[in-house]
Amino acid sequence: MQDFLDNDPNITTSKYAVILGLTPSRGARSPLLWNAAFKAACIDAAMVPMDVTPANLAGLVAALKADKRYIGGAVAVPHKQAIAALLDRLEPEAERIGAVNAIYRDGDDLVGANTDGAGALSQIEDALPDLASRKAVLIGLGGAGIAVAAYLAGAVKELAVANRTEAKAKEAAIRLGDNVSSVPLPLTTEQLSDCGVLVNCTTAGYQDGPAGTPLGAEADTLITALPSDALVYDIIYQPLETELLGKAAARGLKTRNGLGMNLDQAVIAFQKANPGALTIDRVRDAMRNAG
Repeated sequence: MQDFLDNDPNITTSKYAVILGLTPSRGARSPLLWNAAFKAACIDAAMVPMDVTPANLAGLVAALKADKRYIGGAVAVPHKQAIAALLDRLEPEAERIGAVNAIYRDGDDLVGANTDGAGALSQIEDALPDLASRKAVLIGLGGAGIAVAAYLAGAVKELAVANRTEAKAKEAAIRLGDNVSSVPLPLTTEQLSDCGVLVNCTTAGYQDGPAGTPLGAEADTLITALPSDALVYDIIYQPLETELLGKAAARGLKTRNGLGMNLDQAVIAFQKANPGALTIDRVRDAMRNAG
């Protein structure tokens, strides 16, 4: 297994979970959350980060499947879409989205699930009780973006999706429902003037990603175009306040980062990999208190 990795996870427990990504060893929060839940459930297990390149992903997944100590875990960028073809089967929601952010073992099979969208939607609904009457604009249709868009489409009046590759946005709009349309980038003030929820699912502003915002050079003007009661939601939580959220907060808009989404998607994923270990409330409490 080590031949496929760019880090040394140092597994010492009888069971283990994994967060797979390009560089999760540099600060992914999932191990902190999962390990708190393992401790609360008195399970001799730990989640470890595994840094793996796209070229080594297939080999690593095969090695994990062969190791009965592996119970599942999380999937981070950039593997959420590519890993779907390497698993034995997908849950229906993950298959519809075309991306996986959680894995669990079912006998000899590795099963892919997607909990990103559910976690994000719970946070947005908490901030906006009138979400059903609002128009949303979502930027970025990678693995997490597609998942959030799929859940958000069923909860808002209208959803417009935008992506650096416009063809991908058009394809997603067709797949996601009649109330979903695609819009090109860069966005315009007209598109945001009646937008009640602006969602960033790109890596713009991430601490190890590109600087700036997904709105480009006209970010200040576009933020000003949003209604005064709009929510700006960013799935990034490293840092806790991205440049996008900082600009929105300076204008007095509601903002949420991805920390709550990260918690809720982890709670759901933990339960899939550890059925019956703890109630969902106890998992959430353990993870929330992990810091």
